[in-house]
Amino acid sequence: MEYPIYITRHGNPRYRGTLPDFPEFDVVGDSYGALQAVAAQRVMARYDRSAHLIPSPTTDMSVLQASDLDTGDGIWRFIDIDVTRMTSSSVRIELCLPERIVHDIDRAASALHTTRDAVVSMACENAAGRSARCDGLRCEPAAKSLSEAA
Repeated sequence: MEYPIYITRHGNPRYRGTLPDFPEFDVVGDSYGALQAVAAQRVMARYDRSAHLIPSPTTDMSVLQASDLDTGDGIWRFIDIDVTRMTSSSVRIELCLPERIVHDIDRAASALHTTRDAVVSMACENAAGRSARCDGLRCEPAAKSLSEAA
């Protein structure tokens, strides 16, 4: 998949790349090819055989250029990161949520410098932990329906 990377000079001939879809990674290298190789290695190390969802690439240039990463000192490029070889123990689901909730999720993701998927995952883990009463090895749901849980 083609992921965006914001590239700035970091010495001569060093380059620094920031990947908005993988905010935990900054990569450095002597060439664009080196940046791509290091980025691919880091993504593979972080996401292969993990419970973390591999984020979809941001492709809207207006969104990228409006982001905090774009300081005006660099260029945007797209690099190929082969995610087809990676396996994840996560399961992808689709949700339909009210627009205001999606905006809240996006604000939280921005504040935490993470992805929308990560915020939803953390919220679900937190809710799942509160939704069951456990007594030793046996757990019972705190509610039998969504209306009881609310």
